Amino acid sequence: MEVYDFYNIAIITSVAFASPILAERLRVPAVVVEIVAGIILGVSFLNLIKNSEWVSFLSALGLIFLMFLSGLEIDFNLLLKKENVFRPLIYLSISFSLVLLITRLLGLDFIYAILLTNVSVGIVMPTLRELKIETSNFGQVGIVTSLLTDFTTMFLLSIYVILLTTEGGILQIALPFGIFTIFILSYYLGRLAIWYFPDFMSKWFEEDPMELGVRGSIAIIIFFVGVSYFLGVEAILGAFLAGTLFSLTFRSGEVLSRKLFGIGYGFLIPIFFIQTGASTKLIFDFSAIYFIILLLLIAYTVKIFPSFVVFGDRIKALSFGILQTSKLSLTIAAVEIGFKLGLISSFEKTNIILFTILTSLLSPTLFKFYTKKYEKLID
Repeated sequence: MEVYDFYNIAIITSVAFASPILAERLRVPAVVVEIVAGIILGVSFLNLIKNSEWVSFLSALGLIFLMFLSGLEIDFNLLLKKENVFRPLIYLSISFSLVLLITRLLGLDFIYAILLTNVSVGIVMPTLRELKIETSNFGQVGIVTSLLTDFTTMFLLSIYVILLTTEGGILQIALPFGIFTIFILSYYLGRLAIWYFPDFMSKWFEEDPMELGVRGSIAIIIFFVGVSYFLGVEAILGAFLAGTLFSLTFRSGEVLSRKLFGIGYGFLIPIFFIQTGASTKLIFDFSAIYFIILLLLIAYTVKIFPSFVVFGDRIKALSFGILQTSKLSLTIAAVEIGFKLGLISSFEKTNIILFTILTSLLSPTLFKFYTKKYEKLID
C-alpha cells in the first residue's frame, strides 16, 4: 500500500465519520451528504480524493455489502401475507408498464426502466415511522410496495446483466441462472441446519465474543459472490441473494443484523458512496438541466398515476406516489453497474446521481407537507 492510499482512505474515513453528524443537523439522509462530500473533494472540484487500487477495492466491497444488506432488509413476513400484497402488486405492475412505455418511446435503454421504477426503502420506512403512520393501512401498503419494488427491480437488474454479459449457446446462457438453483438449495440446507442443529445455529444470533454469526455471514457472502464470478454473473446478484437468503431463512436475527449493518454502514458502504461522488465529473450546461428535469417528470408521473388506482382519494394518491418516488442507495448502485457495462454514459451517470439526490430530498419533504396538512386522511 502506497502513502497516497493511506491519504485517500484517511480523507474518506474522516468524511464517513462526519457525514451522519452533519446529516442529522441538515435533516437529510447521510448517503446524500457522503455523495455530495465526495463530489466536492473529488474530480469535480478540489480533487483531493484520487482513485487507487485500495480505494477501488474497498468501494467494491462496499457495493457488495450494500447489496447484501438490501436483501437482508426485505421483510418476507410482510411480503408473504396475501392481504398485504394485492394493492402493491397492482401498483407495481401499472408503474412498471408505464415506465417501460415511456422509456421505449424515448429510446432509452431498459436499465432506465429499472432505475425509474426503483424506490428507496431506506427513505420510505423512516419517513413513515417519523410521522407515526407506519402501522396504518396507508403505511403498511407503502412499506410493502417499497419492499416489493426493491426486490423486483434488483431481480430484474440481475437478470438483465446476465443476459447482456452472456454470449454463446443455450448452455452458456443457462449457466448463470444456476445461481438461483444454488440459492434454493442453500435455503433448504439452512432450514435443515436449523432443524437438526438448533443449538449451534442459535449461537449465530446471540452475543458471542467469537462473533460466529458475523464470520459465518461474511463466509456466505463471499461464497455467493464467488459463485457469481464462477458462473459469469455480476457480484451484486450473489450478494443480494445472500442477503435475501438470510432474510428468508432467519427471520428473527436482530442481534446479528445490527452487527452486519454496523460493519456495512459503519465502514464499507460509506466508502462506496464517497468514492462514487469523488469520481463523478459535474457538467453544468442546459443539456444537463434538461436531462434531470426530464427524469424528474418521468419519475413522478410513473409513480403518482398508478396511485390513483390504488387509492381513490386524491390526497392519499398524491402522497403515496410522491413518497414512492424516493430513490437513493440501490439507484446509485444500479447506475454504477450500468456505467460499468456501457449502458449509460459518463454524462448520464453524473446527472442520474444528481437526479437521485434530488428525489431523496424532494420526495420525503413533499410527503411530510401533504401528510401534516391532511393528516386525517392518512389512516
